[in-house]
Amino acid sequence: MESEMRSAKLKNILAGAAGFVALAVASTPAAQAQEDYIAKWKEFAAETGLPEHQAWADMLDNDETRALEKAWSDYRGYTATSLIEAADLPDDLKPGLIITKDNLASMPWLADYLPQFWMDRLSSEWMGIEGIRIVPTTHYYMQKPLLDATKNLGPDPFSINEKGELIDKNGQNGLLTKAGLPFLNPKNGDELNWLFNSHGVGTEDLWFNPVVMTGCSAKNKVERTYTANMWWRKMAGRVGKAPLGNVPGFEGVAEAGALLLTSPRDVRGLAGVRVRFADADKDDNFKLFIPTLRRTRTLTGTNGQDPIAPSLELTWDEWRSQWAKTDKRKFKYTMVKEGFVLAAPEVGAAYDPYRSDDARCGLTGIVDMELRPVWVYDIDDLTNSYQYSKKRVWVDKELYYTQWMEMFDRRGNLWRAWGDSRWWQPTTGKAMWRTVIIPNVISKRHTIMSQTSDWEGVDEMDNALFDIDKLRDKR
Repeated sequence: MESEMRSAKLKNILAGAAGFVALAVASTPAAQAQEDYIAKWKEFAAETGLPEHQAWADMLDNDETRALEKAWSDYRGYTATSLIEAADLPDDLKPGLIITKDNLASMPWLADYLPQFWMDRLSSEWMGIEGIRIVPTTHYYMQKPLLDATKNLGPDPFSINEKGELIDKNGQNGLLTKAGLPFLNPKNGDELNWLFNSHGVGTEDLWFNPVVMTGCSAKNKVERTYTANMWWRKMAGRVGKAPLGNVPGFEGVAEAGALLLTSPRDVRGLAGVRVRFADADKDDNFKLFIPTLRRTRTLTGTNGQDPIAPSLELTWDEWRSQWAKTDKRKFKYTMVKEGFVLAAPEVGAAYDPYRSDDARCGLTGIVDMELRPVWVYDIDDLTNSYQYSKKRVWVDKELYYTQWMEMFDRRGNLWRAWGDSRWWQPTTGKAMWRTVIIPNVISKRHTIMSQTSDWEGVDEMDNALFDIDKLRDKR
C-alpha cells in the first residue's frame, strides 16, 4: 500500500514537472514570438484600416503558416522578432511610426537603420515620397523540403576552396552533390556569400508572366517600357519539385535563367539564356538571339555587366539582385557587420509596399518598410575591370536573401541601389517577386520592375526554355 502511494505520488510529481516543462516551452521567446507577429499584424491592420494590410494579416493567420514557421524557427533557434527584442533599439523604432521630412531630423538614430537613399527621397522630386511607414516584422522562411535537406546535411558538410567553390566532404563540388542550405550561421563573408547564393530565387522554378521593366527619367517620366517573360530553374540539388536531384541534360549546371522580350515591337523576340556552371573555371553559357539580325550571339562574362536593354538600369549580373559568379580570385567577400535595416516587406502576395504609380515611374505617397535582422557583406572587385568596385549586400537572417544592396563605381561613389518586395507565400515558404526598384543616384534615373509571378504556369515549364534555339521560336 505504501509502495502504491509512493508510486502515485511520483506520478503526480512527474506529471506536474511535465506540465511545467510544456508550459515553459510554450512560453519561450520563439513560441511567443510566433503568435505575437501574427497578432501584431492583425492589430496593425485594424488600426490603419487599409485593405492591403488586412489582406496580409489574413494570409498569415492560418495553421499551415504557423506550422512551417515553427519548423524553421525551431531549427534556427531564433526569429526576427526574438532578435529585435534582444537588441538595444530606439524606443520609437516600432510599427506605426511614419517618417516624414518634418520629423526626420528629430530621429538622428535612423541613419543606423534606414539607407540614406530613402532619407533623401523624403525631400526630393526624383522618386520623391511623402513618408515611410514602419509595419510589423514578419517571420520569413523557405520551403519545408529545403529545411529537411538542410537538416540531413549534418554538421560541417562543406568547405570553400581557393577558387571560392563550395566543396563537400568528399572533395566534390557541393552544388552538384548536395542539397540544402550551407552555413546557416556564417562566420565570414565567404560563408555568407554561399548562404545567399543558395537561396537562389526562393523557389526551384520561377516564371514572371509578364515582367514589366520601365526605364524612368529624373523627372519620373517614362523613357522606355519593356514587357517580357522571364524564367529561372534550379538545375542541381532539387528537393521540392520534379525533376528531383539534378536535371538530366544539364550535367555540371547549377542554375539557368531565360528572358524573352514581348514588347515593344522593335525588340520583340529578343531572347537571352544564361546557364551557370558549378565549376568556377567554366564560363557561363550565355547566348542572346537578336531578331532583327536573325542571329544568335555568344556572350562572355563581361557582357553580364551590360544593361539588359536601353534605358534600363538592370544589368544581366543583377538578375536576382546579385548574380555575378562566385570566384575568390576575382572578388573578395568580407563580412562587414550584423544589425538591422528598414526595407520593403515581402508582402507582394497582398500588395506593393512601394505603391508605384500606374506608369511605374513614380512612388505615390507612403512606402511601407519593416525592420529586418541582417548580415552585411561586401563584394570587392579584385580585377580592377568589373563595372562596380564594390557591392554591399544586406542579407536577411531568416530568408537569406537581399534586403538592400548598394553598388559603387570605380571611384568608390554610390552608383546604383537595389530594393525589392518578394511575392512570398506564407503557407509554402516559396518566393518570387512583386516589385524591384533600381535607382541610379549619379544620373538620377531609375528602373522599376513589376512582376506577375505565375504560380500555376510554373508547373508547365520545361527545359526547352533554356535552349536559345528553342526559346527564340516561342516569340
